[in-house]
Amino acid sequence: MCEITVYLEKDGVKEKLMEDVTRIEIKPDGVTLHKTFEPLQKVRATVHEINSLAHTITLRPLLTVPTLDWIMKRRSIRKYTDETVTDEEIEGLLQMAMAAPSANDVRPWAFVVVRDLAKRQALAETHTWSTMCAQAPVVIGVLGDPSASDHWNEDCSAATENMLLAATAIDLGSVWVAIYPRQEREAWVRQILNIPANLRVLCLLPVGHPAESKPPRTRYEESKVHHEAFGSSA
Repeated sequence: MCEITVYLEKDGVKEKLMEDVTRIEIKPDGVTLHKTFEPLQKVRATVHEINSLAHTITLRPLLTVPTLDWIMKRRSIRKYTDETVTDEEIEGLLQMAMAAPSANDVRPWAFVVVRDLAKRQALAETHTWSTMCAQAPVVIGVLGDPSASDHWNEDCSAATENMLLAATAIDLGSVWVAIYPRQEREAWVRQILNIPANLRVLCLLPVGHPAESKPPRTRYEESKVHHEAFGSSA
Protein backbone atom coordinates (compact mmCIF):
# COMPACT_ATOMS: atom_id res chain seq x y z
CA MET A 1 0.00 0.00 0.00
CA CYS A 2 1.41 3.39 -1.02
CA GLU A 3 0.84 6.07 1.62
CA ILE A 4 0.97 9.71 0.63
CA THR A 5 1.27 13.11 2.25
CA VAL A 6 -1.42 15.66 1.42
CA TYR A 7 -0.78 19.41 1.37
CA LEU A 8 -3.23 22.30 1.11
CA GLU A 9 -2.07 25.38 -0.79
CA LYS A 10 -3.86 28.66 -0.09
CA ASP A 11 -2.78 32.18 -1.08
CA GLY A 12 0.56 30.81 -2.23
CA VAL A 13 1.32 29.10 1.09
CA LYS A 14 1.47 25.29 1.23
CA GLU A 15 0.77 23.55 4.54
CA LYS A 16 0.80 19.88 5.40
CA LEU A 17 -2.75 18.63 5.84
CA MET A 18 -2.36 14.90 6.55
CA GLU A 19 0.32 12.23 6.40
CA ASP A 20 0.02 8.50 5.66
CA VAL A 21 -3.13 8.89 3.55
CA THR A 22 -4.05 5.57 1.94
CA ARG A 23 -6.82 6.70 -0.42
CA ILE A 24 -8.36 9.89 -1.81
CA GLU A 25 -11.90 10.21 -3.15
CA ILE A 26 -12.39 13.13 -5.53
CA LYS A 27 -15.92 14.51 -5.83
CA PRO A 28 -17.37 17.76 -7.28
CA ASP A 29 -17.79 19.24 -3.79
CA GLY A 30 -14.32 18.31 -2.53
CA VAL A 31 -12.08 15.40 -1.61
CA THR A 32 -12.25 12.78 1.11
CA LEU A 33 -9.02 11.58 2.72
CA HIS A 34 -8.76 8.02 4.05
CA LYS A 35 -6.21 7.08 6.70
CA THR A 36 -5.99 3.72 8.45
CA PHE A 37 -7.65 3.63 11.88
CA GLU A 38 -8.69 7.29 11.70
CA PRO A 39 -11.99 9.02 10.77
CA LEU A 40 -12.45 10.23 7.21
CA GLN A 41 -11.49 13.83 6.60
CA LYS A 42 -13.51 15.80 4.04
CA VAL A 43 -11.94 18.90 2.50
CA ARG A 44 -13.59 21.45 0.20
CA ALA A 45 -10.72 21.41 -2.26
CA THR A 46 -9.61 20.16 -5.64
CA VAL A 47 -6.43 18.33 -6.61
CA HIS A 48 -3.85 20.79 -7.91
CA GLU A 49 -0.67 18.74 -8.20
CA ILE A 50 0.38 15.09 -7.89
CA ASN A 51 4.04 14.23 -7.29
CA SER A 52 4.31 10.47 -7.71
CA LEU A 53 8.03 10.40 -6.93
CA ALA A 54 7.66 12.24 -3.62
CA HIS A 55 4.30 10.52 -2.84
CA THR A 56 2.60 13.87 -2.29
CA ILE A 57 -0.63 15.50 -3.45
CA THR A 58 -1.32 19.22 -3.22
CA LEU A 59 -4.89 20.47 -2.91
CA ARG A 60 -6.32 23.93 -3.49
CA PRO A 61 -9.52 25.15 -1.82
CA LEU A 62 -12.73 25.20 -3.80
CA LEU A 63 -14.33 28.60 -4.12
CA THR A 64 -16.88 29.04 -1.31
CA VAL A 65 -20.13 30.53 -2.56
CA PRO A 66 -22.49 32.15 -0.03
CA THR A 67 -26.31 32.41 -0.26
CA LEU A 68 -28.32 33.18 -3.38
CA ASP A 69 -28.20 36.94 -2.71
CA TRP A 70 -25.12 37.19 -4.93
CA ILE A 71 -27.26 36.56 -8.04
CA MET A 72 -29.04 39.90 -7.77
CA LYS A 73 -25.81 41.58 -6.68
CA ARG A 74 -24.21 40.67 -9.99
CA ARG A 75 -23.86 43.86 -12.01
CA SER A 76 -21.72 44.85 -14.96
CA ILE A 77 -18.66 46.46 -13.36
CA ARG A 78 -16.48 48.51 -15.69
CA LYS A 79 -14.22 50.36 -13.23
CA TYR A 80 -11.59 48.64 -11.09
CA THR A 81 -9.08 49.46 -8.37
CA ASP A 82 -5.35 48.66 -8.52
CA GLU A 83 -5.75 45.83 -6.00
CA THR A 84 -4.34 42.51 -7.20
CA VAL A 85 -6.59 39.60 -8.14
CA THR A 86 -4.83 36.48 -6.85
CA ASP A 87 -4.08 33.32 -8.81
CA GLU A 88 -6.25 31.43 -6.32
CA GLU A 89 -9.22 33.71 -7.04
CA ILE A 90 -8.82 33.25 -10.80
CA GLU A 91 -8.49 29.50 -10.41
CA GLY A 92 -11.65 29.55 -8.30
CA LEU A 93 -13.54 31.37 -11.07
CA LEU A 94 -12.31 28.83 -13.61
CA GLN A 95 -13.38 25.98 -11.32
CA MET A 96 -16.88 27.47 -11.31
CA ALA A 97 -16.77 28.01 -15.09
CA MET A 98 -16.01 24.37 -15.72
CA ALA A 99 -18.82 23.29 -13.39
CA ALA A 100 -21.27 24.59 -16.02
CA PRO A 101 -23.60 22.25 -17.91
CA SER A 102 -22.32 20.98 -21.25
CA ALA A 103 -24.24 19.14 -23.98
CA ASN A 104 -23.20 15.46 -23.98
CA ASP A 105 -20.53 16.45 -21.43
CA VAL A 106 -18.21 17.49 -24.29
CA ARG A 107 -16.97 20.65 -22.50
CA PRO A 108 -15.82 22.42 -25.69
CA TRP A 109 -14.43 25.42 -23.83
CA ALA A 110 -10.95 26.85 -23.33
CA PHE A 111 -9.83 29.93 -21.42
CA VAL A 112 -6.97 32.40 -21.78
CA VAL A 113 -5.99 34.30 -18.61
CA VAL A 114 -4.38 37.62 -19.52
CA ARG A 115 -2.44 39.75 -17.02
CA ASP A 116 0.08 41.38 -19.36
CA LEU A 117 -0.61 45.12 -19.60
CA ALA A 118 0.27 45.49 -23.28
CA LYS A 119 -2.08 42.67 -24.23
CA ARG A 120 -4.87 44.06 -22.06
CA GLN A 121 -4.44 47.48 -23.68
CA ALA A 122 -4.64 45.85 -27.11
CA LEU A 123 -7.78 43.96 -26.10
CA ALA A 124 -9.26 47.25 -24.92
CA GLU A 125 -9.16 48.42 -28.54
CA THR A 126 -11.29 45.51 -29.81
CA HIS A 127 -14.39 47.70 -30.03
CA THR A 128 -16.13 50.66 -28.37
CA TRP A 129 -17.31 48.66 -25.34
CA SER A 130 -14.07 46.82 -24.51
CA THR A 131 -12.08 49.75 -23.08
CA MET A 132 -12.28 48.42 -19.50
CA CYS A 133 -9.94 45.56 -20.46
CA ALA A 134 -7.01 47.96 -20.03
CA GLN A 135 -7.90 48.83 -16.43
CA ALA A 136 -8.94 45.40 -15.13
CA PRO A 137 -5.92 43.55 -13.70
CA VAL A 138 -7.07 40.31 -15.35
CA VAL A 139 -8.97 39.56 -18.54
CA ILE A 140 -10.25 36.06 -19.25
CA GLY A 141 -10.86 35.10 -22.87
CA VAL A 142 -13.59 32.49 -23.32
CA LEU A 143 -13.08 30.24 -26.34
CA GLY A 144 -15.16 27.45 -27.88
CA ASP A 145 -14.50 24.58 -30.27
CA PRO A 146 -17.28 24.21 -32.89
CA SER A 147 -15.70 21.00 -34.19
CA ALA A 148 -16.22 19.42 -30.77
CA SER A 149 -19.85 20.45 -30.28
CA ASP A 150 -22.68 22.22 -32.10
CA HIS A 151 -23.59 23.62 -28.69
CA TRP A 152 -20.25 25.31 -27.96
CA ASN A 153 -21.93 28.71 -27.80
CA GLU A 154 -24.47 27.65 -25.16
CA ASP A 155 -21.90 25.70 -23.15
CA CYS A 156 -19.39 28.56 -23.10
CA SER A 157 -22.12 31.07 -22.27
CA ALA A 158 -23.12 28.96 -19.26
CA ALA A 159 -19.47 28.82 -18.18
CA THR A 160 -19.17 32.60 -18.53
CA GLU A 161 -22.28 33.26 -16.45
CA ASN A 162 -20.90 30.97 -13.74
CA MET A 163 -17.77 33.12 -13.63
CA LEU A 164 -19.76 36.36 -13.47
CA LEU A 165 -21.78 35.06 -10.52
CA ALA A 166 -18.78 33.55 -8.76
CA ALA A 167 -16.84 36.81 -9.10
CA THR A 168 -19.72 38.65 -7.41
CA ALA A 169 -19.80 36.07 -4.62
CA ILE A 170 -16.17 36.79 -3.71
CA ASP A 171 -16.54 40.59 -4.04
CA LEU A 172 -14.89 40.93 -7.42
CA GLY A 173 -16.32 42.89 -10.32
CA SER A 174 -16.62 41.68 -13.90
CA VAL A 175 -18.41 42.37 -17.15
CA TRP A 176 -19.24 40.36 -20.27
CA VAL A 177 -17.49 41.92 -23.29
CA ALA A 178 -19.12 40.38 -26.36
CA ILE A 179 -16.91 39.24 -29.24
CA TYR A 180 -18.84 36.48 -31.06
CA PRO A 181 -20.38 36.56 -33.68
CA ARG A 182 -18.54 39.63 -35.05
CA GLN A 183 -15.76 38.13 -37.15
CA GLU A 184 -13.68 41.32 -37.17
CA ARG A 185 -13.70 41.32 -33.36
CA GLU A 186 -12.71 37.66 -33.23
CA ALA A 187 -9.88 38.27 -35.71
CA TRP A 188 -8.52 41.09 -33.54
CA VAL A 189 -8.57 39.04 -30.34
CA ARG A 190 -7.25 35.98 -32.16
CA GLN A 191 -4.04 37.70 -33.27
CA ILE A 192 -3.42 39.27 -29.83
CA LEU A 193 -3.82 36.00 -27.93
CA ASN A 194 -2.49 33.64 -30.62
CA ILE A 195 -5.75 31.68 -30.74
CA PRO A 196 -5.85 28.72 -33.17
CA ALA A 197 -8.13 29.05 -36.22
CA ASN A 198 -10.33 26.13 -35.11
CA LEU A 199 -11.48 27.95 -31.95
CA ARG A 200 -14.07 30.72 -31.75
CA VAL A 201 -13.91 33.65 -29.35
CA LEU A 202 -17.16 34.02 -27.42
CA CYS A 203 -16.26 36.90 -25.13
CA LEU A 204 -13.76 38.64 -22.90
CA LEU A 205 -14.24 38.87 -19.15
CA PRO A 206 -12.39 41.72 -17.39
CA VAL A 207 -12.07 40.92 -13.67
CA GLY A 208 -10.97 43.14 -10.79
CA HIS A 209 -11.89 44.72 -7.48
CA PRO A 210 -14.77 47.14 -8.11
CA ALA A 211 -14.11 50.88 -8.15
CA GLU A 212 -17.84 51.54 -8.55
CA SER A 213 -20.86 50.43 -6.57
CA LYS A 214 -24.19 49.36 -8.00
CA PRO A 215 -27.21 48.23 -5.95
CA PRO A 216 -28.59 44.69 -6.22
CA ARG A 217 -31.55 44.37 -8.53
CA THR A 218 -33.81 42.06 -10.44
CA ARG A 219 -35.53 43.06 -13.65
CA TYR A 220 -38.37 40.62 -13.29
CA GLU A 221 -41.31 41.35 -15.64
CA GLU A 222 -44.45 39.36 -15.02
CA SER A 223 -45.68 40.17 -18.54
CA LYS A 224 -42.87 38.01 -19.95
CA VAL A 225 -44.01 34.91 -18.06
CA HIS A 226 -46.50 32.61 -19.82
CA HIS A 227 -48.22 29.53 -18.41
CA GLU A 228 -48.88 26.32 -20.34
CA ALA A 229 -48.80 28.16 -23.69
CA PHE A 230 -47.48 31.46 -25.00
CA GLY A 231 -49.93 34.32 -24.53
CA SER A 232 -51.88 32.76 -21.65
CA SER A 233 -51.94 34.18 -18.14
CA ALA A 234 -51.75 32.37 -14.80
